Amino acid sequence: MAEIEQEQHLSEKPPELLGVAVILPVPQSVVKSVEGMESDPEVERIAVQHVMQYESDQGRKPVSVEEENCGWDVTSLLSGQVARYIEVKGRAGVGGVALTPNEWIKAQRFGKDYWLYIVVNCRSNPELHIIQDPASKLHPKEEVSVVRYMVGQTDWKQAASE
Repeated sequence: MAEIEQEQHLSEKPPELLGVAVILPVPQSVVKSVEGMESDPEVERIAVQHVMQYESDQGRKPVSVEEENCGWDVTSLLSGQVARYIEVKGRAGVGGVALTPNEWIKAQRFGKDYWLYIVVNCRSNPELHIIQDPASKLHPKEEVSVVRYMVGQTDWKQAASE
């Protein structure tokens, strides 16, 4: 309570800037080079819709949490309690899937309560593949993106000898 009470007292001192971060999407050239993994919102929509229908057919109540960036796409409830944390991956055909660091961490943390639902052939005949506790069953290859050092025109012009 004392800590909450202190939060009511703000300093008039302006904030001190400690750093800046720029978060950019993975370049499409990198995405396309990984076993047919090109982002397609329509395929992803079909996959989530297919999973939501599957969960409903199983007597559970699926709730989409895609926009919350919590490390999974669907929370499936049974009798008002969380039954499954489901990460959905959709593919137009077949191929590998990529998990974000956040998704992999959640898979490790939630264990048997975390499920990976992979929907292939989304555009033609969706086919669902289900993996419970993917962190204990899968052996992903960690991929580290290339780091680039960006040099502005002003900087390189000042350093140039000719």
